[in-house]
Amino acid sequence: MYRRVTDGGSSVDPTDRPAVRDHLERFAGTGTVTEADDGTLRADFSGRTHVTVAPDGTVETGMPLHSFDGAPERLVFDHDSGELRVELGDENVYVFRRP
Repeated sequence: MYRRVTDGGSSVDPTDRPAVRDHLERFAGTGTVTEADDGTLRADFSGRTHVTVAPDGTVETGMPLHSFDGAPERLVFDHDSGELRVELGDENVYVFRRP
């Protein structure tokens, strides 16, 4: 049986704008990340699916059947497995899987 092994991801402070932008572009693909006038970074996928990270670190996601809005302690980008883990502390984690 084949099991994908990943490095576990890269932990990023959600207020570190350059690091968030770099990882969002790697996660979503070149040309998919835009920056609003207020500094909010947005990665668009297909349809209504997106991830936004505001300058204060607040994360908002949209997917057809669920969404998330909150202020995490850290973001963990696992590029190998196509997951963005939004870690809220107290072992609470929201997982966004790249479509």
